[in-house]
Amino acid sequence: MPLDMTGDARHERAVHYRRYLDRNDKVVVICVQDFDYHDYLAHRFVDLAAFDTEAEAEAAPLRPDDVVQQTKGLHGDSLAFVQALRLLQAIRENR
Repeated sequence: MPLDMTGDARHERAVHYRRYLDRNDKVVVICVQDFDYHDYLAHRFVDLAAFDTEAEAEAAPLRPDDVVQQTKGLHGDSLAFVQALRLLQAIRENR
């Protein structure tokens, strides 16, 4: 089972902003609503936080503890572990 970092925000109908890994493993801010989540890979969201503005998303500190917490429930899942390591590395490089 892959890592799912979409969190509760995936049910939010209002426009909100999330941090996401682009194809180059760089953290970018994306604008989404509930129906947009199917266009994104659940394991590439950087944290569980959702923001009201793009500026808030860019300014807030990245939270590696979200990644660790989501991984705890996936014991023995090597795919989730690799995905979590990639996220943690991207967070470290983008600080």
